[in-house]
Amino acid sequence: MVSQNLKISKNKAKDIIDQKRVFVNKKVIWIASYNLEPNDLVEIAPPKEKCKQYDIIYEDENFIVVSKGPEFIVNNSTDSLENILRKKFGNSIKAIHRIDKDTTGLVLFAKNLEVFYKMKEKWNTVEKTYYCISLNEAKFKFKEIDYPIDNKKAISTVILISKNNGLSLFKIRTFTGRKHQIRIHLKLIGFPILGDYVYGPSKTNLIINRQMLHAYKIQFNYDNRNILLVSPIPEDMQKIIKENGL
Repeated sequence: MVSQNLKISKNKAKDIIDQKRVFVNKKVIWIASYNLEPNDLVEIAPPKEKCKQYDIIYEDENFIVVSKGPEFIVNNSTDSLENILRKKFGNSIKAIHRIDKDTTGLVLFAKNLEVFYKMKEKWNTVEKTYYCISLNEAKFKFKEIDYPIDNKKAISTVILISKNNGLSLFKIRTFTGRKHQIRIHLKLIGFPILGDYVYGPSKTNLIINRQMLHAYKIQFNYDNRNILLVSPIPEDMQKIIKENGL
């Protein structure tokens, strides 16, 4: 169906489906063999905006801090951000933490293993701030979530910035670094992130092909130096914020 309507190969059509760009009746479709019914509404989201994949926003003798775009893996992949930085700065570069492939924003890299292990030990003291757009309008101004992930302690705080049109704009701090922590915690309290089709519903009124989550700020102390770094909210999130009056 996709290949016929767009006049492209079946392999290219599968790529579009894999990119979460095909929606039937506002519901994202994951499988190429999906059978359409009469009067089904089929929509294909545009490709994710072509943006620069990353910007190095800070570098010193210990760290490289990068603001990354969507669809970019931090490490454990041949085309990861870590490997790209290693080609430029040397094989000692190592990611101190990770954010999801489709999450935008700040990632901190150590220039050597000594710095890496020091920062891993004190990671929970690093101030990490995120912005996200979630489904549903929150009635609270502030909420603390203390709920374990993979049987490990996980704490997040959520501040409501604005709400409108069935959406909420949140500012979030994490005090632990569990995998998918923000996405899981927001689902738990009934506010899954817009575009998160793993922890949120597969059907929404907006056609979004990535979760609207951005790693906005990192602040920490290292060798008696206070380091504070900020990555502005990306254009795709700003567009949704503006269009929905958030």
